[in-house]
Amino acid sequence: MISKEKIDEIKASVNIVDIIGESVALTKAGRNYLGLCPFHGEKTPSFNVVEDKQFYHCFGCGKSGDVFKFVEETRGVPFAESVQIVAEKAGFQLDIPLSNRQVEKTNHPHQVLYDIHTEANKFYHALLMTTKMGEAARNYLYQRGLDDQVIKYFQIGLAPQEANYLYQHLSKKFSEADLLNSGLFNTGNANTIYDAFQGRIIFPLTDEYGRVVAFSGRIWTESDLANKQVAKYKNSRGTAIFNKSYELYHLDKAKPVIKKQREVYLMEGFMDVIAAYRAGIENAVASMGTALTGEHVRHLAKYCKKLVLTYDGDKAGQAATAKALEELKDFNVEIVFLPDNMDPDDYIAQHSEEALVNILTKSRLTGVEFLIQYLKPENPDNLQMQIDFLEKIAPIISQTSSITAQNSYIYKVADMLADFDYQQVEEVVNRARISSRQQRQESNQIPQEQHFEPPRQEVIPQQARITNLIRTENHLLARMLEHAYILNDYRLREDFYFITPELQVLFDILKTNGEITSYDLAGLDEFVQRAWYRVLEEKLPQEIGTNEIEELESNRYREQIKRDNRMKLKTVREQSHVGNDDQALDELTKLIAQKRNME
Repeated sequence: MISKEKIDEIKASVNIVDIIGESVALTKAGRNYLGLCPFHGEKTPSFNVVEDKQFYHCFGCGKSGDVFKFVEETRGVPFAESVQIVAEKAGFQLDIPLSNRQVEKTNHPHQVLYDIHTEANKFYHALLMTTKMGEAARNYLYQRGLDDQVIKYFQIGLAPQEANYLYQHLSKKFSEADLLNSGLFNTGNANTIYDAFQGRIIFPLTDEYGRVVAFSGRIWTESDLANKQVAKYKNSRGTAIFNKSYELYHLDKAKPVIKKQREVYLMEGFMDVIAAYRAGIENAVASMGTALTGEHVRHLAKYCKKLVLTYDGDKAGQAATAKALEELKDFNVEIVFLPDNMDPDDYIAQHSEEALVNILTKSRLTGVEFLIQYLKPENPDNLQMQIDFLEKIAPIISQTSSITAQNSYIYKVADMLADFDYQQVEEVVNRARISSRQQRQESNQIPQEQHFEPPRQEVIPQQARITNLIRTENHLLARMLEHAYILNDYRLREDFYFITPELQVLFDILKTNGEITSYDLAGLDEFVQRAWYRVLEEKLPQEIGTNEIEELESNRYREQIKRDNRMKLKTVREQSHVGNDDQALDELTKLIAQKRNME
């Protein structure tokens, strides 16, 4: 186990602003730092990082924590592993036994499948990088512009031509049943088992935590490339740990950059993502051999709300873009099309890395601009084609929230049609807007007088209400933290307890240890942790005021009585409602007596 002292030492050696700043764009705001919350989608920053006290708090969703909690929440790891990650950033070398550091991993119900894929990944990568049979495949990758650093970063490998080479290697460590469940093997005649991937360059597919969950194999030999019957790519089949409709290639490495830059490039293939990485763009991902799904979109929504679609510029790529836009209605979408039907891999090969960066960052279309180009009539002089096009594009333009943008789109449409001018196109768009509004009114989605669809209300987690009683007790506990003599006074009072349950838990730890460390917090309930950070947020003068503690005690007493009275009044109403008049009268008598005592 890592000692409390070592954890405190690690925490003191880093600045939470630096750690959070790696994945969240922070701006100095007075003494603190402000950014967009990584735990819920928002457009106005409410995520506050308090440097002098080394914790964060979001005023939108209520999430709070220290540097270890941030790593836990954003990376999905247990506390011990978050300590290890922060320690490595600070230059500490921790020797954590497997039983302590990886107990979470070994308890996973499908851990054996992760272990099989880890071993298979090592096998494929070693075969490519260290063997004679891998030399020709490496030369092919070098010709495609990859070097050893890129190959190692993406852990690219090679599947041998032999029918069951991988099976022979893994069958020494894993049972036949587990190997068949992994999706890496198939059965043939006479129950023979053979490798699913043979003679292909292998791309490991990882989940958002970096665990290998599947593979994709690409042909590369001249004979396979010449054979039109052989599929260019072959992917692992779905398993208990791999859902191709959810996973995204390179997301595990891209997500810190996505969070920091607040946008993600979505590309078609693995080589496109690798080309972007070679050009210095590290926030690119790709769907794994399938069209974009709602599951993919919900997965990406955890990390940002802006997406740059970078599909191939051919007809198939444009069709895929149009379909993807239907799934991405809640995203801010921009679109990049490379010239001459090229993809990023082709473009970087024919031009340069700098040219790819330039076009990806500066040549973007909005979704409506793309659809205007995509849906435009093949013959702009054909009247019926023009009418059909207008009927399709007008509702799309009418849904644009910006009137300025609408006007720009109307001009673009009018310029490409021979028989319609600006005013005529504008009339069609206005009719589409009115029709859409009437449909919404009929379904009672908006009030009659409203002209535009209201913005989507963001749903954020409900926070605990901070009552006067809680605020008073937060103040008192903050004074105990700052002044040991106050804590000692209350330690000696056997009759004292905090009325707020979460604060009582914290007080019990303080009474015993004299402090509350990150180690202590890691084992506490989420609500207790949030209560702790609310106490740290108290902005109190350094000097304790005259009679300040006595006034706090008096306020606590009054607020407690008020709370008790509310409970009694509730009981009176409940008993009266069910016909227990005697019980209701008894409680009412107690309530009146209590109020007289307060007066």
